[in-house]
Amino acid sequence: MLLDISTLYVMVALCSVVAGIVHLTAAAGGRFGSWANWWGGGHLLLGVSAVMPLLRGLGVPGLLTIGNTAAALSYGAIYVGMHRFADPAAPIRRWIVLTGIVALPLLFWSLPQDFGDRIAYLNVLRSLFDVATVLLAIRIARREMLRTGWIVAVMFAMTVPMFLGRAWFAATGQLGGDPTGMHGGPAAWMAAGAIAFIMFRGFSLLTMDAERCERRLATLAERDGLTGAGNRTAFDRARSGWRGDGAVLMIDLNRFKALNDRHGHMTGDAALKIATRAAVCSIPMSGRVFRWGGDEFVCVLPGLNDAAAQAIAGEIAARFTQGTTALIGPDEVADLSVGWATGPLVMVDTLVGQADARMYAEKRRGRSASPVLQRSVAESAPPAILISQSQHG
Repeated sequence: MLLDISTLYVMVALCSVVAGIVHLTAAAGGRFGSWANWWGGGHLLLGVSAVMPLLRGLGVPGLLTIGNTAAALSYGAIYVGMHRFADPAAPIRRWIVLTGIVALPLLFWSLPQDFGDRIAYLNVLRSLFDVATVLLAIRIARREMLRTGWIVAVMFAMTVPMFLGRAWFAATGQLGGDPTGMHGGPAAWMAAGAIAFIMFRGFSLLTMDAERCERRLATLAERDGLTGAGNRTAFDRARSGWRGDGAVLMIDLNRFKALNDRHGHMTGDAALKIATRAAVCSIPMSGRVFRWGGDEFVCVLPGLNDAAAQAIAGEIAARFTQGTTALIGPDEVADLSVGWATGPLVMVDTLVGQADARMYAEKRRGRSASPVLQRSVAESAPPAILISQSQHG
Protein backbone atom coordinates (compact mmCIF):
# COMPACT_ATOMS: atom_id res chain seq x y z
CA MET A 1 0.00 0.00 0.00
CA LEU A 2 1.34 3.39 -1.05
CA LEU A 3 0.97 6.51 1.09
CA ASP A 4 0.66 10.05 -0.24
CA ILE A 5 3.44 11.66 1.78
CA SER A 6 2.88 15.04 0.10
CA THR A 7 -0.67 15.27 1.47
CA LEU A 8 0.59 14.32 4.92
CA TYR A 9 3.16 17.12 4.72
CA VAL A 10 0.38 19.57 3.87
CA MET A 11 -1.69 18.39 6.83
CA VAL A 12 1.15 18.65 9.34
CA ALA A 13 2.05 22.08 7.95
CA LEU A 14 -1.49 23.37 8.40
CA CYS A 15 -1.87 21.91 11.89
CA SER A 16 1.49 23.25 13.01
CA VAL A 17 0.85 26.74 11.63
CA VAL A 18 -2.56 26.87 13.32
CA ALA A 19 -1.04 25.69 16.62
CA GLY A 20 1.67 28.31 16.29
CA ILE A 21 -0.76 31.15 15.59
CA VAL A 22 -3.05 30.12 18.47
CA HIS A 23 -0.20 30.04 20.99
CA LEU A 24 1.41 33.26 19.80
CA THR A 25 -1.94 35.08 19.83
CA ALA A 26 -2.70 33.85 23.34
CA ALA A 27 0.78 34.84 24.52
CA ALA A 28 0.37 38.31 23.03
CA GLY A 29 -2.82 38.71 25.05
CA GLY A 30 -0.97 37.98 28.27
CA ARG A 31 -2.84 34.76 28.99
CA PHE A 32 0.25 32.56 29.03
CA GLY A 33 3.88 32.89 29.98
CA SER A 34 6.89 33.01 27.68
CA TRP A 35 6.57 29.27 27.09
CA ALA A 36 3.71 29.96 24.67
CA ASN A 37 5.93 32.21 22.52
CA TRP A 38 8.56 29.50 22.19
CA TRP A 39 6.06 26.69 21.72
CA GLY A 40 4.02 28.70 19.21
CA GLY A 41 7.08 29.97 17.35
CA GLY A 42 8.48 26.46 17.17
CA HIS A 43 5.30 25.09 15.64
CA LEU A 44 5.10 27.98 13.19
CA LEU A 45 8.64 27.14 12.04
CA LEU A 46 7.69 23.48 11.90
CA GLY A 47 4.80 24.28 9.59
CA VAL A 48 7.05 26.32 7.31
CA SER A 49 9.64 23.54 7.20
CA ALA A 50 6.98 20.98 6.24
CA VAL A 51 5.97 23.05 3.21
CA MET A 52 9.49 23.43 1.81
CA PRO A 53 9.87 19.90 0.35
CA LEU A 54 6.63 20.44 -1.56
CA LEU A 55 8.05 23.56 -3.24
CA ARG A 56 11.22 21.99 -4.55
CA GLY A 57 9.71 21.77 -8.02
CA LEU A 58 9.67 25.55 -8.28
CA GLY A 59 13.41 25.55 -8.78
CA VAL A 60 14.01 28.21 -6.14
CA PRO A 61 17.53 27.70 -4.79
CA GLY A 62 17.98 27.18 -1.07
CA LEU A 63 14.44 26.08 -0.27
CA LEU A 64 15.47 22.65 1.01
CA THR A 65 18.34 23.95 3.12
CA ILE A 66 16.07 26.61 4.61
CA GLY A 67 13.43 23.98 5.29
CA ASN A 68 15.85 21.58 6.96
CA THR A 69 17.35 24.34 9.09
CA ALA A 70 13.88 25.58 10.06
CA ALA A 71 12.92 22.03 11.06
CA ALA A 72 15.91 21.73 13.41
CA LEU A 73 15.26 25.18 14.88
CA SER A 74 11.58 24.37 15.35
CA TYR A 75 12.32 21.33 17.49
CA GLY A 76 14.74 23.34 19.59
CA ALA A 77 12.13 26.08 20.10
CA ILE A 78 9.48 23.53 21.06
CA TYR A 79 11.83 22.04 23.64
CA VAL A 80 12.64 25.50 25.03
CA GLY A 81 8.89 26.12 25.29
CA MET A 82 8.50 22.96 27.36
CA HIS A 83 11.52 24.01 29.44
CA ARG A 84 9.93 27.38 30.19
CA PHE A 85 6.62 25.68 30.96
CA ALA A 86 8.39 23.52 33.53
CA ASP A 87 10.21 26.47 35.09
CA PRO A 88 9.52 30.03 33.86
CA ALA A 89 12.70 31.29 35.54
CA ALA A 90 15.00 28.59 34.16
CA PRO A 91 17.93 29.80 32.02
CA ILE A 92 17.47 28.92 28.36
CA ARG A 93 20.47 30.57 26.70
CA ARG A 94 22.47 27.36 26.53
CA TRP A 95 19.58 25.55 24.81
CA ILE A 96 19.23 28.36 22.29
CA VAL A 97 22.96 28.27 21.53
CA LEU A 98 22.94 24.47 21.30
CA THR A 99 19.99 24.54 18.90
CA GLY A 100 21.77 27.06 16.69
CA ILE A 101 24.93 24.96 16.65
CA VAL A 102 23.21 21.71 15.64
CA ALA A 103 21.01 23.46 13.05
CA LEU A 104 23.84 25.40 11.38
CA PRO A 105 25.29 22.49 9.32
CA LEU A 106 21.92 22.01 7.60
CA LEU A 107 22.08 25.54 6.22
CA PHE A 108 25.17 24.72 4.14
CA TRP A 109 24.46 21.04 3.46
CA SER A 110 22.79 21.02 0.06
CA LEU A 111 24.52 18.56 -2.29
CA PRO A 112 22.04 16.12 -3.88
CA GLN A 113 24.29 13.13 -3.16
CA ASP A 114 24.11 13.95 0.56
CA PHE A 115 20.32 13.69 0.66
CA GLY A 116 20.28 10.52 2.75
CA ASP A 117 22.83 11.79 5.25
CA ARG A 118 20.96 15.08 5.68
CA ILE A 119 17.67 13.30 6.34
CA ALA A 120 19.39 10.93 8.77
CA TYR A 121 21.01 13.82 10.64
CA LEU A 122 17.75 15.76 10.86
CA ASN A 123 15.80 12.76 12.13
CA VAL A 124 18.41 12.02 14.78
CA LEU A 125 18.11 15.63 15.95
CA ARG A 126 14.33 15.28 16.07
CA SER A 127 14.57 12.13 18.15
CA LEU A 128 17.02 13.72 20.61
CA PHE A 129 14.83 16.78 21.13
CA ASP A 130 11.81 14.52 21.60
CA VAL A 131 13.66 12.44 24.21
CA ALA A 132 14.55 15.63 26.08
CA THR A 133 10.92 16.77 25.89
CA VAL A 134 9.74 13.40 27.20
CA LEU A 135 12.03 13.68 30.23
CA LEU A 136 10.74 17.19 30.96
CA ALA A 137 7.11 16.11 30.63
CA ILE A 138 7.69 13.22 33.05
CA ARG A 139 9.35 15.56 35.54
CA ILE A 140 6.41 17.96 35.36
CA ALA A 141 3.91 15.11 35.68
CA ARG A 142 5.61 13.78 38.80
CA ARG A 143 6.24 17.14 40.45
CA GLU A 144 2.82 18.65 39.82
CA MET A 145 0.83 15.39 39.63
CA LEU A 146 -0.48 16.25 36.16
CA ARG A 147 -2.07 13.35 34.34
CA THR A 148 -1.80 15.26 31.08
CA GLY A 149 1.96 15.37 31.59
CA TRP A 150 2.11 11.61 31.14
CA ILE A 151 -0.01 11.86 28.00
CA VAL A 152 2.34 14.47 26.53
CA ALA A 153 5.33 12.29 27.44
CA VAL A 154 3.79 9.34 25.58
CA MET A 155 2.98 11.45 22.51
CA PHE A 156 6.59 12.61 22.21
CA ALA A 157 8.02 9.21 23.13
CA MET A 158 6.12 7.49 20.32
CA THR A 159 7.91 9.50 17.64
CA VAL A 160 11.42 8.73 18.90
CA PRO A 161 11.67 5.21 17.38
CA MET A 162 9.95 6.45 14.23
CA PHE A 163 12.50 9.21 13.71
CA LEU A 164 15.38 6.85 14.47
CA GLY A 165 13.95 4.32 12.02
CA ARG A 166 13.69 7.00 9.34
CA ALA A 167 17.28 8.02 10.09
CA TRP A 168 18.46 4.45 9.58
CA PHE A 169 16.55 4.06 6.30
CA ALA A 170 17.95 7.39 5.07
CA ALA A 171 21.54 6.58 6.06
CA THR A 172 21.35 3.22 4.26
CA GLY A 173 19.94 4.76 1.07
CA GLN A 174 16.46 3.23 1.32
CA LEU A 175 14.46 6.47 1.08
CA GLY A 176 15.24 7.32 -2.52
CA GLY A 177 15.89 10.90 -3.57
CA ASP A 178 12.47 12.50 -3.05
CA PRO A 179 10.80 12.64 0.40
CA THR A 180 7.43 13.60 -1.13
CA GLY A 181 5.01 11.82 -3.46
CA MET A 182 3.73 8.25 -3.21
CA HIS A 183 5.77 5.92 -1.04
CA GLY A 184 5.34 2.51 0.49
CA GLY A 185 7.17 0.28 2.93
CA PRO A 186 8.18 0.74 6.58
CA ALA A 187 9.87 4.11 6.05
CA ALA A 188 6.68 5.63 4.65
CA TRP A 189 4.59 4.26 7.51
CA MET A 190 7.09 5.61 10.02
CA ALA A 191 6.77 9.04 8.42
CA ALA A 192 2.98 8.81 8.52
CA GLY A 193 2.99 7.74 12.17
CA ALA A 194 5.32 10.54 13.20
CA ILE A 195 3.24 13.10 11.31
CA ALA A 196 0.06 11.87 13.04
CA PHE A 197 1.56 12.40 16.50
CA ILE A 198 3.04 15.77 15.52
CA MET A 199 -0.39 16.95 14.35
CA PHE A 200 -2.09 16.06 17.65
CA ARG A 201 0.58 17.18 20.10
CA GLY A 202 0.72 20.78 18.91
CA PHE A 203 -1.94 21.73 21.46
CA SER A 204 -0.76 19.35 24.19
CA LEU A 205 0.75 22.06 26.39
CA LEU A 206 -2.60 23.84 26.45
CA THR A 207 -4.14 20.75 28.06
CA MET A 208 -1.29 20.61 30.59
CA ASP A 209 -1.74 24.31 31.36
CA ALA A 210 -5.49 23.81 31.82
CA GLU A 211 -4.93 20.97 34.29
CA ARG A 212 -2.24 22.97 36.10
CA CYS A 213 -4.62 25.92 36.49
CA GLU A 214 -7.38 23.61 37.68
CA ARG A 215 -5.10 22.14 40.34
CA ARG A 216 -3.95 25.57 41.46
CA LEU A 217 -7.54 26.75 41.79
CA ALA A 218 -8.40 23.61 43.75
CA THR A 219 -5.41 24.21 46.02
CA LEU A 220 -6.46 27.82 46.60
CA ALA A 221 -10.02 26.71 47.32
CA GLU A 222 -8.78 24.20 49.92
CA ARG A 223 -6.16 26.36 51.63
CA ASP A 224 -6.55 29.02 54.28
CA GLY A 225 -5.29 32.25 52.78
CA LEU A 226 -3.57 33.53 55.93
CA THR A 227 -1.84 30.48 57.37
CA GLY A 228 -1.54 28.13 54.40
CA ALA A 229 -3.20 25.33 56.38
CA GLY A 230 -6.00 23.31 54.85
CA ASN A 231 -9.54 24.60 55.32
CA ARG A 232 -12.85 22.81 55.94
CA THR A 233 -13.19 22.03 52.24
CA ALA A 234 -9.79 20.33 52.27
CA PHE A 235 -10.79 18.40 55.39
CA ASP A 236 -13.98 17.13 53.75
CA ARG A 237 -12.09 16.11 50.62
CA ALA A 238 -9.37 14.32 52.58
CA ARG A 239 -11.65 12.35 54.90
CA SER A 240 -12.40 9.67 52.31
CA GLY A 241 -8.72 8.68 52.27
CA TRP A 242 -8.34 8.14 56.01
CA ARG A 243 -8.29 4.49 57.01
CA GLY A 244 -7.31 2.61 60.16
CA ASP A 245 -6.66 4.08 63.57
CA GLY A 246 -5.10 7.43 64.26
CA ALA A 247 -5.22 10.58 66.33
CA VAL A 248 -7.00 13.89 65.98
CA LEU A 249 -5.57 16.97 67.68
CA MET A 250 -7.54 20.13 68.41
CA ILE A 251 -5.38 23.22 68.90
CA ASP A 252 -6.69 26.46 70.36
CA LEU A 253 -4.77 29.66 71.12
CA ASN A 254 -5.48 30.84 74.65
CA ARG A 255 -6.44 34.48 75.22
CA PHE A 256 -6.12 35.19 71.51
CA LYS A 257 -8.57 38.12 71.60
CA ALA A 258 -6.54 39.77 74.34
CA LEU A 259 -3.39 39.32 72.25
CA ASN A 260 -5.12 40.99 69.31
CA ASP A 261 -6.42 43.85 71.43
CA ARG A 262 -3.05 44.48 73.07
CA HIS A 263 -0.69 44.10 70.11
CA GLY A 264 -2.90 44.53 67.06
CA HIS A 265 -4.21 42.22 64.38
CA MET A 266 -0.89 41.93 62.58
CA THR A 267 0.61 40.34 65.69
CA GLY A 268 -2.46 38.13 65.99
CA ASP A 269 -2.06 37.02 62.38
CA ALA A 270 1.61 36.29 63.04
CA ALA A 271 0.64 34.16 66.05
CA LEU A 272 -1.75 32.13 63.88
CA LYS A 273 1.04 31.55 61.37
CA ILE A 274 3.38 30.49 64.18
CA ALA A 275 0.79 28.00 65.41
CA THR A 276 0.40 26.56 61.92
CA ARG A 277 4.14 26.29 61.44
CA ALA A 278 4.53 24.67 64.86
CA ALA A 279 1.95 22.04 63.95
CA VAL A 280 3.30 21.37 60.46
CA CYS A 281 6.86 20.98 61.75
CA SER A 282 5.78 18.64 64.56
CA ILE A 283 3.53 16.14 62.81
CA PRO A 284 4.70 13.27 60.55
CA MET A 285 4.52 13.51 56.76
CA SER A 286 1.30 11.49 56.71
CA GLY A 287 -0.48 14.06 58.89
CA ARG A 288 -2.52 17.08 57.83
CA VAL A 289 -3.14 20.45 59.47
CA PHE A 290 -6.43 22.30 58.98
CA ARG A 291 -7.56 25.70 60.19
CA TRP A 292 -10.88 24.93 61.80
CA GLY A 293 -11.95 28.53 62.32
CA GLY A 294 -10.69 31.60 64.12
CA ASP A 295 -7.82 30.50 66.35
CA GLU A 296 -8.61 26.78 66.21
CA PHE A 297 -6.69 24.16 64.25
CA VAL A 298 -7.24 20.44 63.72
CA CYS A 299 -4.49 17.91 63.00
CA VAL A 300 -5.36 14.47 61.63
CA LEU A 301 -2.57 11.96 62.21
CA PRO A 302 -3.08 8.50 60.67
CA GLY A 303 -1.45 5.58 62.47
CA LEU A 304 -0.63 7.41 65.70
CA ASN A 305 -1.52 6.07 69.13
CA ASP A 306 -2.21 7.91 72.35
CA ALA A 307 1.43 8.19 73.44
CA ALA A 308 2.55 9.53 70.06
CA ALA A 309 -0.27 12.07 70.03
CA GLN A 310 0.75 13.28 73.48
CA ALA A 311 4.37 13.69 72.39
CA ILE A 312 3.37 15.66 69.30
CA ALA A 313 1.06 17.89 71.35
CA GLY A 314 3.97 18.75 73.61
CA GLU A 315 6.22 19.48 70.66
CA ILE A 316 3.63 21.79 69.11
CA ALA A 317 3.30 23.65 72.40
CA ALA A 318 7.07 24.02 72.75
CA ARG A 319 7.48 25.30 69.19
CA PHE A 320 4.67 27.78 69.70
CA THR A 321 6.32 29.05 72.89
CA GLN A 322 9.58 29.63 71.07
CA GLY A 323 7.91 31.42 68.18
CA THR A 324 5.66 33.71 70.21
CA THR A 325 8.46 34.61 72.61
CA ALA A 326 10.43 35.93 69.65
CA LEU A 327 7.30 37.76 68.49
CA ILE A 328 6.11 39.56 71.65
CA GLY A 329 9.00 39.09 74.07
CA PRO A 330 9.55 36.89 77.13
CA ASP A 331 7.63 39.12 79.56
CA GLU A 332 4.23 38.14 78.18
CA VAL A 333 2.81 34.64 77.84
CA ALA A 334 1.02 33.57 74.67
CA ASP A 335 0.09 29.93 75.09
CA LEU A 336 -2.13 27.37 73.47
CA SER A 337 -4.07 24.29 74.43
CA VAL A 338 -4.06 20.99 72.59
CA GLY A 339 -6.73 18.35 73.00
CA TRP A 340 -6.72 15.02 71.23
CA ALA A 341 -8.59 11.79 70.78
CA THR A 342 -7.53 8.47 69.24
CA GLY A 343 -9.51 5.82 67.44
CA PRO A 344 -10.69 4.74 63.96
CA LEU A 345 -10.34 7.62 61.53
CA VAL A 346 -13.57 6.65 59.79
CA MET A 347 -15.10 8.20 62.92
CA VAL A 348 -13.10 11.39 62.46
CA ASP A 349 -16.08 13.63 63.22
CA THR A 350 -16.55 11.87 66.55
CA LEU A 351 -12.86 12.26 67.33
CA VAL A 352 -12.94 15.96 66.48
CA GLY A 353 -16.03 16.50 68.59
CA GLN A 354 -14.64 14.68 71.61
CA ALA A 355 -11.31 16.50 71.52
CA ASP A 356 -12.97 19.86 70.98
CA ALA A 357 -15.62 19.46 73.69
CA ARG A 358 -13.22 18.30 76.35
CA MET A 359 -10.71 21.01 75.56
CA TYR A 360 -13.26 23.78 75.83
CA ALA A 361 -14.71 22.32 79.00
CA GLU A 362 -11.30 22.63 80.58
CA LYS A 363 -10.83 26.17 79.25
CA ARG A 364 -14.21 27.21 80.71
CA ARG A 365 -13.30 25.78 84.08
CA GLY A 366 -10.13 27.85 83.92
CA ARG A 367 -7.75 25.04 84.76
CA SER A 368 -5.46 22.63 82.96
CA ALA A 369 -6.42 19.01 82.84
CA SER A 370 -3.93 16.29 83.57
CA PRO A 371 -3.63 13.36 81.20
CA VAL A 372 -6.42 10.86 81.84
CA LEU A 373 -6.37 7.32 80.52
CA GLN A 374 -9.62 6.45 78.74
CA ARG A 375 -10.94 3.81 76.42
CA SER A 376 -10.83 3.82 72.63
CA VAL A 377 -13.36 5.79 70.61
CA ALA A 378 -14.56 2.46 69.32
CA GLU A 379 -15.77 1.85 72.88
CA SER A 380 -18.21 3.95 74.87
CA ALA A 381 -15.76 6.60 76.09
CA PRO A 382 -13.25 7.93 73.52
CA PRO A 383 -9.96 9.29 74.83
CA ALA A 384 -9.54 13.04 74.79
CA ILE A 385 -6.64 14.63 76.62
CA LEU A 386 -5.95 18.28 77.17
CA ILE A 387 -2.41 19.61 77.30
CA SER A 388 -1.78 23.23 78.09
CA GLN A 389 1.44 24.82 76.95
CA SER A 390 2.44 25.52 80.55
CA GLN A 391 2.77 21.77 81.13
CA HIS A 392 5.41 21.46 78.40
CA GLY A 393 7.05 24.89 78.39
